[in-house]
Amino acid sequence: MTRLVSSASLVTLRRLFALLTLCSTIRFIAYGWVETQILQPNWLFPFDGFEWLPRPNTEGAILLFTGMILGSCLMLFDKVVRLGAFIFFCCFTYVELLDKCNYLNHYYFVSLVAFLLILVPTRSDRPVVPLFMKLVFQGLLALVYFFAGLAKLQSDWLIEALPLSIWLPQHSSLPIIGPLLAERWVAYAFSWGGAAFDLIAPFALFSHKIRPWFYPILVVFHVLTWVLFPIGIFPWVMILSTTVFFRDVWHVSLWERLGLPLTKTADFDAMSHSRFGWQFAAMTVFFIFQVIFPWRYLAYPGNLFWHETGYRFGWRVMLMEKAGMATFFVNEGSGVEQIFELDEVLTPYQIKMTATQPDLLRQVARRIAAENEGEERVRAEVWVSMNGRRSQLFVDPFEDLSASINSWAPRHYVLPLDSVIRPAEWNRIREHVRNERGW
Repeated sequence: MTRLVSSASLVTLRRLFALLTLCSTIRFIAYGWVETQILQPNWLFPFDGFEWLPRPNTEGAILLFTGMILGSCLMLFDKVVRLGAFIFFCCFTYVELLDKCNYLNHYYFVSLVAFLLILVPTRSDRPVVPLFMKLVFQGLLALVYFFAGLAKLQSDWLIEALPLSIWLPQHSSLPIIGPLLAERWVAYAFSWGGAAFDLIAPFALFSHKIRPWFYPILVVFHVLTWVLFPIGIFPWVMILSTTVFFRDVWHVSLWERLGLPLTKTADFDAMSHSRFGWQFAAMTVFFIFQVIFPWRYLAYPGNLFWHETGYRFGWRVMLMEKAGMATFFVNEGSGVEQIFELDEVLTPYQIKMTATQPDLLRQVARRIAAENEGEERVRAEVWVSMNGRRSQLFVDPFEDLSASINSWAPRHYVLPLDSVIRPAEWNRIREHVRNERGW
């Protein structure tokens, strides 16, 4: 693991990553998302354990996004690359942690790569690095594909071709390929092909013989998903990042053609006596965590895509179509309930996200209670449809969702998928309970 190898692929990764984050930050600002996602919402819902993060005002938001742009620019220059990575990581991750509603897998991936760039020397004038520094980037990418493939090995994706059989016909108006997307068999082909691609990718990318044939398929796959689905920059992140698997000669030739040649000579004897103990330890812990953490969902009963306990940070991409409607009821102790109007405090996007994510339902309920010094009981009637199933009650409608905070415990307040309570039956149950409790 400590034998010296060329750093050329890491230099390429760092430069491409810096350009990508720079363009993405400018795009985020230009689309007005700073206002719509950070400044305009009345409430934000930070990740558990990060509620203490101060919400930025206009000046704070300007500082954070200026930091991202500055960090990205600094990562382009050898002498300040680690400083740039540190500034970008802190600012970007801060924004990412502010609101669960905005979580995306590739945001998490960008934070991880920026963190590794703080630890790993990727200067173009340092021609060699220990092998483990290169492997940690390659291993992270392999895990992203591998876990994405494993997540597709379930009945909705393989047997029912869901949710692709819902999504693809929406693009039937596209030229040339549009009419095909309306065919059911195409949804099955995409589902099975997507699962096979993700599972094969880690092994194909590590193989010098297979990779030249596989990489064009990877590019087509990601460009196609970018055209068909609103997943932002994720396809481009993967297309550019996977160049870290290319042979060293490719990277050296690339920068020579661009007029930015890499240093080719090094004092191997001096480098061989360098100590990398703390970096090796840090990256070993980092990689082991990335291998283990996505499996935490196995500790929870029920359908993962329904209760979503352990869903985030597990590289599950585009696996479900959930739509829901949540109505919150506030009981101030007088026995009379009132409907809390969500659209008065949440954005339409936050309302959409809240209706299908149990931990967000709890956070909204606690925030509603906190507005009146926590003296109220807050419950919610939430109806959710997943992957074309009929709409059903999502959480226990008589649970006081404001009574406890989110935790790692199983979400017993989430009703089982495919429960037997139908809307007509629920109306009778609700009236019965209301009469018993005097509501």
